[in-house]
Amino acid sequence: MNTTVRTACINGDLSTAEELLMQEIANGENYRSYADRSIVMARKLDWDHALDDATKSISIQPSFIGYVSKGISLCGKKQVRDAKRAFDLASIFTDGDPKTYHLLFLIKSIALFRANQHAEAIRRVRELAAACPDADTTLASRTIEVYLLIQLGNNAMDRACPTEATGHFTAAVNAGTFLTKSPVDSKYEEFVVLFGCDLNSLWQTANQKRCHALLKAGRLAEVFEAFRYMADMSFMQELSTFRDHAPNADATPDMCKYDDENDSISDIDSYIDHVDELA
Repeated sequence: MNTTVRTACINGDLSTAEELLMQEIANGENYRSYADRSIVMARKLDWDHALDDATKSISIQPSFIGYVSKGISLCGKKQVRDAKRAFDLASIFTDGDPKTYHLLFLIKSIALFRANQHAEAIRRVRELAAACPDADTTLASRTIEVYLLIQLGNNAMDRACPTEATGHFTAAVNAGTFLTKSPVDSKYEEFVVLFGCDLNSLWQTANQKRCHALLKAGRLAEVFEAFRYMADMSFMQELSTFRDHAPNADATPDMCKYDDENDSISDIDSYIDHVDELA
């Protein structure tokens, strides 16, 4: 995906992204352009056209992005079995690279979640974190887990089930405590491009939504506790940030120390004596 189209997708300007890709396709059939447009059409929830473009991309040249876009579009059409098959075929093109495979695993999990396979999606994300405990994979998995839990809470709120929503938001808060200090890395932009995921300030979002759900459920005492917890954690985050950036004692300038190599103390004394003599 070229930079202009990618930026449009990140900014949510899907009409511009679609128009740019139409121009690319008009200039010559390209498997990548069809796959990219499939992603844009999926973002617009136009699943039929998304699947058509993904299928066209694969017919021109089978590829990782082609099968990923097909898997996403099939999940959108709730054809889960066929979607899983497409994601399995995408794994052939990972070239054995663990990072690419882990990315595919998380993409598949989000797509399955959006096909209403909620429990399976969250289970997969947790299993990935447990099976691959390296720092990058764990952070990515936990970030996506928090995101999915928030979506479950949102779904419950849409159904006017604040008590159920509170449980999901609380789980997101507990799973995302590490996010109070860990900024979302730019490498997670792939999830923004593919799904429009908002991964910024997940922990704060989960806390705010939990407070709102508790309020809707009439659990006022717990609302105050949740607000206090959020405030305490935010304060600890700010304190930790301050400590991380505070200058070392050795780096603190000594305002009483004369440090001009061109003028020694004896030179200054001589100058003062000379002034006294003139006076």
